[in-house]
Amino acid sequence: MAPASFQVHSPKKIPVARPRLPQLAALAPYIERIDNARWYSNFGPLCAEFEGRLAARFGLEPDQVSTISNATVGLSLGLKAAGARPGTLCLLPSWTFSASVHAVIDAGLIPFFADVDRDGLLTPAIAHQAIGSAPSEVGAVMPVAVCGQPIDPEPWNRFSEESGLPVVIDAAPGFDTAKAGAGLTAVSLHATKILGIGEGGFMMSADPELVAAVRLKANFGFYGSREATVAATNGKLSEYAAAVGLAGLDEWPARRAAFEAAAFRYRRNIAGIAGATLADGWGETWLSTTCVVELEDPSFLTPVLDALHGASVETRAWWGRGMHTHRAFADYPRLALPTTERLAETILGLPFYIDMTSDEVDTVCQALREGLIRSGRR
Repeated sequence: MAPASFQVHSPKKIPVARPRLPQLAALAPYIERIDNARWYSNFGPLCAEFEGRLAARFGLEPDQVSTISNATVGLSLGLKAAGARPGTLCLLPSWTFSASVHAVIDAGLIPFFADVDRDGLLTPAIAHQAIGSAPSEVGAVMPVAVCGQPIDPEPWNRFSEESGLPVVIDAAPGFDTAKAGAGLTAVSLHATKILGIGEGGFMMSADPELVAAVRLKANFGFYGSREATVAATNGKLSEYAAAVGLAGLDEWPARRAAFEAAAFRYRRNIAGIAGATLADGWGETWLSTTCVVELEDPSFLTPVLDALHGASVETRAWWGRGMHTHRAFADYPRLALPTTERLAETILGLPFYIDMTSDEVDTVCQALREGLIRSGRR
């Protein structure tokens, strides 16, 4: 019999993600403004307003935020704007999404994979040690908020001052609690993120000159004229994407509350399941759409997967076995990765979306419990 905290589960498939962006009624006033202005891209009035509201939300001035076509482009341009020298190594965790690595390569740097701490994060202490073991010159460091957890920029500010290396923080899933430091921070607004606009993102920094450099490189190198002043690309955000962003910010308090309610249900249920834990602070002090559970032992993974899939629950190994195992990245230098390898065997992505019902959360958690029982963990 199911524990009292769980409901009887439904055979209906529960997807691992089910994005929902602002709907037509919420978008209509902003689309009308676009129609009236007939300004569709190139830093139009909606884009400027969106950047201003983002800046206010993060306690910044408007010139400390620049929207971008997507966070991958933002990371690449951020490395270039920060002065990372092409051909040098960029230290980053293998425990990340492939976009981080692609951005490093696109910026002309060589990915150099390091391990992470128990929370899945590259820390300044790990970075200092890794640099001492690097096979060649390190030109930049990219910490990653892999689950969307907060990264305090202050230790990285100190690290950058001590090492002389630029630090670009990949906070792609971290809209809820990301912070701007002395260097650049990238935040994704992809449809799957907790605030999504389809495709898009933004870069922020306490240093407006760094942000201006990103904007210049995202706009063909144009600055007040049609002359390309630096090597650049087209990484601008359209007015239509800005319209979705503005509508999303209008809805943000209610949107976050809905996610928080589903996360609270998860935390309450999983607190009573031996052998599985959620990311520290997730659903309490920070939120993202990346809901992962860590199993106590690698041997638990197969029975848990069998139980979840048997209950029509979709799962995801969000970061696979680490980026160093991908064919595209297998030849890049790396250090020993024992924590990454352990996390790859024990971390599992669970369904989480804005309108996830209590019954659906209970179904997932009941299947998780059953899988752990099958594994011998009681």
